[in-house]
Amino acid sequence: MNGSKTRTRRPRLLAFVVAGAATVAGLAVASPTYAAQAPTNTCPQVEIIGARGSLQPPGLGINLTPLAQQITQQSPQTVRTTALNYPATLFNYAGSVRQGVTELQRVMAATAAKCADTRFVLTGYSQGANVIGDALVGGGLGGSSALTADLAARISSVLLFGDPTFTAGESFNVTDGRASGILPRRAGQLNAFADRIQSYCNANDQFCQNGSSSLAAHLDYRSYLGQATEFAVDRAGDD
Repeated sequence: MNGSKTRTRRPRLLAFVVAGAATVAGLAVASPTYAAQAPTNTCPQVEIIGARGSLQPPGLGINLTPLAQQITQQSPQTVRTTALNYPATLFNYAGSVRQGVTELQRVMAATAAKCADTRFVLTGYSQGANVIGDALVGGGLGGSSALTADLAARISSVLLFGDPTFTAGESFNVTDGRASGILPRRAGQLNAFADRIQSYCNANDQFCQNGSSSLAAHLDYRSYLGQATEFAVDRAGDD
């Protein structure tokens, strides 16, 4: 990202920080339980890696927890779920995203080194979606490097929700909205993964659609979980 783009995005990012801190900080997330989880000492056929949203407690968060549970229950394959360990803070957003990218790439590399046949389902909500996208193609606020080609080839699907880097008009968008997010990516930047991505963005989401309504649209993606689950299970079965 060049300097001029960084400067123009700072007011939007500040708005993200203020609004998110006021609304998301009070969310409580229960510890997830799953059916048919692969034992931790074996190699699963599928590893779900989830990156939670800003200010959510460690874990998968309110949107990714039920998603991972549904994928695990509906997949005929063995599944392991890993919650990405990263700050998910708003007050050093770029640094938080950068740490998330580093940790995601580390987790994937560690699994790949031990488990030759494991495929990845990457899921991200809000800041977590920003992390996933930056890990795939590099650059962004964190200035990270792109995922290596061998790891990229092992991704079966990518599920993004309320992504502040949402770009209007992409083939993988699941939305009727025409606006881009508050930190949009360059058009076509994720093209190499287009057939593996679904990006869900509510029409009035204040961050992925740069909307003017309340944050309620940003917080609620339950209506998309069934579609996202079907996509992930089908894609994993095709690999």
